[in-house]
Amino acid sequence: MMVYMCIEWLGDIIFYEGWQRVIGSRGNRRGSPVLLARLERCMFFITGETRALVLKDIRTFLRDPMQWSQVLIFFGLLALYFANLRSFHYHVLAERWRNTIAILNILSVSLVMCSLGSRFIYPQLSLEGQGFWMLGPSPVSMTKVLLTKFVLSLTGMLTISVALMLLSSNMLNAAPGARVLAVILACAISLVVCGLSNGLGAIFLDLNQQNPAAIVSSFGGTLNLVLSLAFTLSAILPFGFVLHLHFMHQLSLSQLYIGLLVSGTWLTAITTAGTVLPLWLGSKSLKKREF
Repeated sequence: MMVYMCIEWLGDIIFYEGWQRVIGSRGNRRGSPVLLARLERCMFFITGETRALVLKDIRTFLRDPMQWSQVLIFFGLLALYFANLRSFHYHVLAERWRNTIAILNILSVSLVMCSLGSRFIYPQLSLEGQGFWMLGPSPVSMTKVLLTKFVLSLTGMLTISVALMLLSSNMLNAAPGARVLAVILACAISLVVCGLSNGLGAIFLDLNQQNPAAIVSSFGGTLNLVLSLAFTLSAILPFGFVLHLHFMHQLSLSQLYIGLLVSGTWLTAITTAGTVLPLWLGSKSLKKREF
């Protein structure tokens, strides 16, 4: 309490005068960015307006401990669990049980991806707030803004999900085919989660709401989470069912290939629809709005 009183007393004496000196000495000079200055130079291959949007979103994310700390906790716990899989001796189990655990691990990563997509990616357009009107008359099209946010969120989601899938497969001594399947599912789910979250975020845009929890719990946020979970189950269950029957020796090798081909075709169709359709509808919705 005494230290607090001393700080408050010193602040009353020196803060205002120091603040006035700093503001007065700056003049009209443009200050160089402090955060991610080197990254800005490394992104020379991206156009100026796109680079500005990307860096703004990254800086906003890093400056908010509530966002990056939750991402770190969720995926950090999964990484810690996957890294210690051999402590549970899962890698010495029968192949059918290792397959079951691998599918459950893919499902666990996917569910966390759906949750974080709804929590962080969906409300990012709405959280632009009243400043969003500046993008309307600017030379940057609404479609480009939406696609920039989609690519940025997809890059982060792919990096984390693929790394976790590879770590899990390696700790379980999974076959090369199972590792490839895990990576393919991670990429498909990342595409759809980012596509749905950005697309529905544009369709149900609410610039008057500044509370992320209220945006996430709205009708659009709930719909986004439900559709993401539905896609996750629709993508994983066919492959899990086919592989389970194969490891139970109820499918021949030719039947296994047919089952994987059908499941792969189904995954391609729903991934394309779940990624392209929300982004297209979101782009149309943004173009119709008046900013």
